[in-house]
Amino acid sequence: TKMEAIRCLKRYISREVYTLLRNQNRRINSIPITA
Repeated sequence: TKMEAIRCLKRYISREVYTLLRNQNRRINSIPITA
């Protein structure tokens, strides 16, 4: 169904973003993250 496709897409995108952010955090570990 359409909802299932959207759910899969969201999961895929969020995983990609999560990996990117984790790699960035590892690279810029000295800079404290401020919200």
